[in-house]
Amino acid sequence: MSGSDSTYRATFGDGTSVLERVLVAIINAHTDADTEGRQWERLNAAMSALVGPTTAKERNLEKALLFILRERQRDVCDAEMHAMCSGKRASRVETRSVPTLARLAAVEILGCAAPAEKVPAVHALCAMYQDRFGLHARDYDEVREALQSEAVQHICDELAEWGIATRE
Repeated sequence: MSGSDSTYRATFGDGTSVLERVLVAIINAHTDADTEGRQWERLNAAMSALVGPTTAKERNLEKALLFILRERQRDVCDAEMHAMCSGKRASRVETRSVPTLARLAAVEILGCAAPAEKVPAVHALCAMYQDRFGLHARDYDEVREALQSEAVQHICDELAEWGIATRE
């Protein structure tokens, strides 16, 4: 049994995993007067023994990865529904890439505002996605993104010199 196995990591609405619920049931079945009220302490000890220490950072990364999966699935479903309803005349609806969703998750779920926080988080989320699902998520390239932004800004500046207003 691997701690990173998605079967054991799948979470319920309250945030607990399958493994955690099984362990809580075992702990509750073997609670006596000496251990009453210490179920969560015992659960944490059991989880650490089985899958290693779980930090708040790891839990937040898991939540962000789940966000990416849900958004990606929603995009795919929306694209398929659009194609079914619109027929051949429809323009193709694009699904957001994993790096794009990782950037969104870094901001919305992890609260990363500065590039110094966001870039490592995006890299970690893309790597987690690839490790878990065996699908290659193109790496987030902050240099390429910065160069593209600079090029767009340069073009806007050139157009402004000619009196052409642009929206950025």
